[in-house]
Amino acid sequence: SGVLASVLGLAAVVGFAVLLRRHLTARERDAAAVHAQRELLRASLVSIGDGVIVTDLAARVTLLNTVAQTLTGWTADEAAGRPLDEVFRIVNEATRAAVENPALRALREGRIVGLANHSLLIARDDTEWPIDDSAAPIRDRAGALSGAVLVFREIKERKRQEAELRRQGEALREAD
Repeated sequence: SGVLASVLGLAAVVGFAVLLRRHLTARERDAAAVHAQRELLRASLVSIGDGVIVTDLAARVTLLNTVAQTLTGWTADEAAGRPLDEVFRIVNEATRAAVENPALRALREGRIVGLANHSLLIARDDTEWPIDDSAAPIRDRAGALSGAVLVFREIKERKRQEAELRRQGEALREAD
């Protein structure tokens, strides 16, 4: 009976080891899948042709893509953890008054926000960029707010074309 108990004990230990190994293998596989999904999302956000800034719930920068780095003058490492208003400063094009950051509104209101698009982004070196921008809240699986994503683009050329069309329209009206 002592031998039988030893064999059963050994079998139980081997069985436990096999189950533990399967469990650990499944966890590693799941962790790799989650990592791959996160990397795909990060690579997608970084690759977008518009400026993208992602914040946490406290409106601190967690991601800045390449276009956002170019337009704001901040590197991703420098911006990480900083308040969004410090990295993304915008003013009204005509009045130069500060404009409420759309990502802060998205966080506060919990909805997608777009601005009137008469905004200037003031870069870190004081370069001014006319921009279109919008922001959306980021929600977790349970629907709880976890941050915001801000998307913006420089529209200097579009502004130039619009001014040229206005000038041509005025010239035509004067010619009549």
